[in-house]
Amino acid sequence: MMTDLNGKENLERQIAHNSMRIQELVSQQYNMEITRSLMLCFSSPDESCARSLTKALFAKGTRIVDRTPELESDGRWHIRVGVKRSLRDAVREDFVADLVATASSMHGSYDGWHMLTELSTDPIPRCPPCSHAPLSSTIAA
Repeated sequence: MMTDLNGKENLERQIAHNSMRIQELVSQQYNMEITRSLMLCFSSPDESCARSLTKALFAKGTRIVDRTPELESDGRWHIRVGVKRSLRDAVREDFVADLVATASSMHGSYDGWHMLTELSTDPIPRCPPCSHAPLSSTIAA
């Protein structure tokens, strides 16, 4: 079961990871203001909570990428949803905090985002390092 502390840790990890990603994208001269298709990644320790999280994300206006959550090798159920946002909006603390709070309320975690162009060479899109991993491994990825 996710606790408030886990939600806070998840938010801190996402903010740290987003800070690094934005620096990298700015150095590659990405326009941070253009609206793009992004994939948001979430995970949950059990299928029932993952299904509830999927419904909550749909109610928030996201596009569900996978109709049913997928059990991955890490033993967690993964959910991917699509949104259209600028990169600057995707890393805003209030937006990230809302995603973390939604996931935490369903005993899950927000695991980060991808631009769909990053996924075009990967036939099976994988989410960023999971937020339940140690912070050092999240930042190193």
